Amino acid sequence: MNTAYRVWDGQRMHCWDDEGLRLFIDGGKWMLYSARSGEMIFEIINSKNKNAALMWGTDQREQPEVNIHNDSVKLGERIYAGDIVLQEDYDPDLYRNSTIIGEVKMLDGAWCIVNVKSEECRPLFSETAINSVIGDVYRNPELLEEAK
Repeated sequence: MNTAYRVWDGQRMHCWDDEGLRLFIDGGKWMLYSARSGEMIFEIINSKNKNAALMWGTDQREQPEVNIHNDSVKLGERIYAGDIVLQEDYDPDLYRNSTIIGEVKMLDGAWCIVNVKSEECRPLFSETAINSVIGDVYRNPELLEEAK
C-alpha cells in the first residue's frame, strides 16, 4: 500500500509520487532521499532540519472534473495536512456561514479544516460540501491571515 505524503524542504515541495524519492521513517525521525533501485544517492532533507515538514495525505480529494463530452472523470487533487482549503457547504441549515477557509489538520483522529481567527473547526469530509485547495501553509501563509 502506498501512503501519500509530501515533504516541504524550506523551498520546495516534494511529493510521494515524484520519481526516485524514498521516505525513511524510524520512530519520530524521518529522512527524504533520492534513490535508484532502492540505493540511497543523496539526502534531500530530514526531520532535524527546522524548515522541514512531513505532511500526510488525507483520504479526501478536491471536487473531480467531469467532461460531459467524452464521459470522462478526472479525480481531484489529493488534500494534505497543511493545505489551505476553501469549503463551501450546500446545506443551509448545517452552519451559520456556509463557507470556511482554513488549514487541514488531524484532530482527535479526524481530518478537519481549522480557522483559528474565527475559532471554527469543521470536518474535511462532508457529503454536502465541496473542498478546493487554494494553497498551503508553507508557500501561501498569507491566505490564512486573510481568512475570516
